[in-house]
Formats: sequence, C-alpha cells, structure tokens
Amino acid sequence: MDGSDSDSSWFTLSIAPSDCHSNASEWVLDTGATYHICPRREMFASFEKLDGGVMLFNDGRICCVERNGAVRIRLYDGTMRDLNEVRYIPRMTKNLISVGGLKAKGLRGTLGEGILKMSSGSLVVLKGIQRDNLYCMKGRVEIGNLVSSGQLNGAL
Repeated sequence: MDGSDSDSSWFTLSIAPSDCHSNASEWVLDTGATYHICPRREMFASFEKLDGGVMLFNDGRICCVERNGAVRIRLYDGTMRDLNEVRYIPRMTKNLISVGGLKAKGLRGTLGEGILKMSSGSLVVLKGIQRDNLYCMKGRVEIGNLVSSGQLNGAL
C-alpha cells in the first residue's frame, strides 16, 4: 500500500512490547493509533457490526476489525464519559485510545511532568499518567449502560 491510498478501512499501528503494559483493563493513550481499539468484548456498552476494515501490523500481519462500539469510562475525577467509535479487534492485546482521534473531535493535548492531558477549552476531559514510556489513562472502564449522548461533554 502506498502513501497515497486514502481508503479509511486500512491503517497501521505500532505498539510497545507487552511487558510495558500488563494490566488488561488499562488503556494506553497512543499518539500513533488511528482509532481507539479494544480486544475485550465485555468492555463494550454498545456494539455494532462494522462492514469491512482491516488492521495491518508493521510485521505484515493483517487482522479484521470486527465491530465498532462505545466503551463507558469513569475518569480520574469520577466523571463518566463514553469513548465512542472504539474498534473491536480480538487479536489485539492492548486497549488503545487514539490521541489523534480525540484531537479530531476538538480536544487539545498537552504533555508535561509525566502527564498527558486532553482538554476541551479549560476543562481536562481525559488524563494519562506516564509509566515507562507509555501514558496510561487515569480512570477505568465501567460495564453497563451508556451516558446519554445529549449530556454536555458526555462523549469523547
């Protein structure tokens, strides 16, 4: 695939070795990921079949993107948010939050003192804490119903 291909069903991903991230419920804020990704079906609060879409690993492996959905997270400050457009890829081993995807939704990223903050204006809506060379989301997934999409700042 050359760099001129604009087909959004293809994307590449590079991740750190698995020993850098051992907790299956942790979410890594990834500046190189095109999409939010989760390999665990039970984390999804909503789910829909995704027609087409594959993921190409740097080593040449290809796997299918099976579904798309939303994951409900409780942030560091207790706020509940829906992380939307999360790709379900069972062959992945990490949960990834695409920093670029959040920026495309209008959030701004700032980095300093071991913290990656994603903000909307002056409101910090997501925070990652540095561990080794990764930034892990400060918060956790909540299994259950989604926050109403009509709530202010309820979705990422």
